[in-house]
Amino acid sequence: MNDLLLMGAGIGGVLISLIHGYLGHTKVLASLTNGPASLRRVNSAVFQLSTLYWSTCGFLLIAAPFFLNPSVRKIVVGIVVFTYLTGALANFWATRGRHPGWILLVIVSVMALFGA
Repeated sequence: MNDLLLMGAGIGGVLISLIHGYLGHTKVLASLTNGPASLRRVNSAVFQLSTLYWSTCGFLLIAAPFFLNPSVRKIVVGIVVFTYLTGALANFWATRGRHPGWILLVIVSVMALFGA
């Protein structure tokens, strides 16, 4: 059961990151047309870094039951949960709680903690 929770959290994290990356790139970043091209490239790179980090964390959670011993698994889950919860906190603060992303990241974090 714990392994399934952990893998489910990983799948959720990957899906959240892919949706974030796609919608963010097509809706949010596409609307940023003001300013020099270099600024738009930096905004895009910084925005997509969270997509990369969240998907990497998700893949770590999926792989953890197969490749990590229990003590290392708990450390990895702790790092992933910290990454997801800081993203959730920043999302909640920036949008004043009006964006569903923070809720999804908290759900995935709780699943990962119970799966550890």
